[in-house]
Amino acid sequence: MTFLDARLPGLVAGAHLHGSRVLDDVVADSDLDIVIELVSAAEVPAFEGADVAVVLAGSLEKPVFDVTPLAGEITPVLWQQLRTVGQTVRGARPTCPGTAADVEAYCRSNLLSYWKPLFDQVRAMPELPRDGVLWLGLGPARLWHTIRTGEIVGKSRAGELATARWPDLPILDVVSARHDPSVELTAVHARATVELFDRILTDVTT
Repeated sequence: MTFLDARLPGLVAGAHLHGSRVLDDVVADSDLDIVIELVSAAEVPAFEGADVAVVLAGSLEKPVFDVTPLAGEITPVLWQQLRTVGQTVRGARPTCPGTAADVEAYCRSNLLSYWKPLFDQVRAMPELPRDGVLWLGLGPARLWHTIRTGEIVGKSRAGELATARWPDLPILDVVSARHDPSVELTAVHARATVELFDRILTDVTT
């Protein structure tokens, strides 16, 4: 907050944490996920290691579809996090109105519009770097769990839940590797991320 106040004096009406910091899933390279409310429009300086969304004060009392962010991305999933597990570090705790149907629809759409094209590219790649396995292996599992239950969980918990559902896939290794850089990920794990995604799509569309 000191950083923001120094660069935006008198403008920061609210600040709310979400993501790994409130989902008990922080690892060494985790970003700081934060939503900032400003009393008037202004350019927010970038700060390293943070994923920032900026809205005008009062926006978090409106449905997400009625809000145009000043910076960053806002979604029904973000709104649900802020009203349920988000941590307010300045201002009043937001209501972030929304419905379970909005959250589920967003997750289903994101699986097809964002993740499916990525996996279509991965299928043609001769190998997948470690960071790619970590990203692809756990991200879709979060959406899968939210679609099924409405609950939002961190990547590690999503990997554990996917492992419980499909124990033949070595997804728990990917969870371990997220927390421990010494855990090796191989082509077997890369193939498992693709197989997991295919099973997730089948599971949520049948």
